[in-house]
Amino acid sequence: MELEKKTSIAILLDFYLPMLTERQAEIMQFYYSDDLSLSEVAELTGISRQGARDAIKKSEMILASCEQKLRLAEKYARQSAQIEEIVAALRTAKTDANIERQIEKIRALLG
Repeated sequence: MELEKKTSIAILLDFYLPMLTERQAEIMQFYYSDDLSLSEVAELTGISRQGARDAIKKSEMILASCEQKLRLAEKYARQSAQIEEIVAALRTAKTDANIERQIEKIRALLG
């Protein structure tokens, strides 16, 4: 599995894990957090390998649907980037005049 997909699913799990059933959450945590194979997930949960795969695909669709509707991960990423810009702006402010310009930049970012 590609790292980018694994990372994006892990982020969605951080936000939307409670939207899954206990069983789906358990399977997703085994597969994504514990990095178990489909066979290992199946063995631990008492289902077939195909059942584990189906549960993972269904859970991924639920997570994607939640993000499409609520956009919590997207908003978090945007706010994190803004905070990083604010911190960078404050680090570069050395004079009172420069600080005022940086404050205006921060206000615009938060805008």
